[in-house]
Amino acid sequence: MKNKWLSEFARDMVAFGSIPFLVLTIIRVSVSPLYYPMQFIISSSIFFILKAIFGGKLHAGIASILLVFISFYYKSWLFTVFALLTYIGIVISLFYLNINKKEILKGILLGAISTAGGYLIVRLIFFK
Repeated sequence: MKNKWLSEFARDMVAFGSIPFLVLTIIRVSVSPLYYPMQFIISSSIFFILKAIFGGKLHAGIASILLVFISFYYKSWLFTVFALLTYIGIVISLFYLNINKKEILKGILLGAISTAGGYLIVRLIFFK
């Protein structure tokens, strides 16, 4: 019973790095200036292209994009700590669910690259 509960909790944590959660977040920040949703959209597009080429765990990459840009959006250290702890929970949950470690690390790396690329592109477009 305990393992079943932990497995369900781990799957629920991983859901924070899912495509529906990404779309929900983009819709949420769309009420703000255009550069906020564009950070998510451009970074996610880069991530999906890189994932198609190199592989990697989808949830680890999307969650890293969400961690960074939603923290920028709310501009609160308390929320940033919460988002970071949630991200750590997602990564631990992926390991707990016996996802291939190499795929998790690739997802994290590709997510970081996508986040940096999306950030720079948005800065070039909106903040010349």
